[in-house]
Amino acid sequence: MEPAITPGNPSASTQPQAGPLSGDSAVDFLTSRIDYERMLSIPYGQRDFRLDRMRQLLNRLGNPHRELKIVHVTGTKGKGSSAAMIASVLRAAGHRAGLFSSPHLDRVEERIAIDGRPCTAEDLGRLVDRLRPAVAEMDALPTTDPLESNRPTYFEIITALALLHFAEQRVDAAVLEVGLGGRLDSTNVCQPLVSVITSISYDHTQQLGATLAAIAGEKAGIIKPGVPVVSGVLLGEPRHVIAAAAARNGCRLVQLGQDFDFDYRPPRHLEQGPASARFDYIRPEGNVKARIVDLELSLAGAHQAANAAVALATLDELRRLGWNL
Repeated sequence: MEPAITPGNPSASTQPQAGPLSGDSAVDFLTSRIDYERMLSIPYGQRDFRLDRMRQLLNRLGNPHRELKIVHVTGTKGKGSSAAMIASVLRAAGHRAGLFSSPHLDRVEERIAIDGRPCTAEDLGRLVDRLRPAVAEMDALPTTDPLESNRPTYFEIITALALLHFAEQRVDAAVLEVGLGGRLDSTNVCQPLVSVITSISYDHTQQLGATLAAIAGEKAGIIKPGVPVVSGVLLGEPRHVIAAAAARNGCRLVQLGQDFDFDYRPPRHLEQGPASARFDYIRPEGNVKARIVDLELSLAGAHQAANAAVALATLDELRRLGWNL
């Protein structure tokens, strides 16, 4: 936890310092913030996960998210794989693609990638330098409720850094993976081109709810009015919740098992070495179902074929919006 900060007296870690930050100094700044990812018990609610705080931070940075064409991805499982696949195909089709993902394996820079390359330590230092004055201003704001904080958290700051980097680098598309839940996640300030929900199962039940319907309600919180929704959810209870949320918001809903599907074939180990898994992607074309056959899948498992099908259905939605893919 962070030390208590009295209004008007931010800690030294948030005070702007002279000269550009090194990558390590930028990381030190980030790790000085509240990081719910490292907590054994993560609080969850409007007091802790406050979209107004995230909006205020972005406003102080010039609202970089408003310049971006975004694909927003949530789900219990598969969101990282589907998001990476979407960004990979966009890149292969000639579009400059940003990918915001979490958590990282080695360095925090891995979370913010463009065209498959994480941002450099120098870029991270420069971005944190730009952001520190805004964070210091927010740290110093008074609050009328002692249980609420104006201090941006680790994940909020990382999200803002990613959006700022993607806007500065003029990516053609930014694929944003939700950190936790959806409704209150800091990425949910965006206005996406497509909203994606990969799957629903029991996940962070203390925060998101003890039933699949409750969890689906939190994930469906990323659905925006009129924005198409791609869903890989098959279980009846959460599928109904997502369909109801899409209907309330006037969204086109594309669902696995109904509007698109896949046939998975596991890899066979041959004398020359292991062969890749294969799958067919099935989608509607006019009044018939078209089958795109024998697609290669580097990640084995039917669940990865499902993630790939969700990614391809998302790309189909972008194509409907006029993207050249």
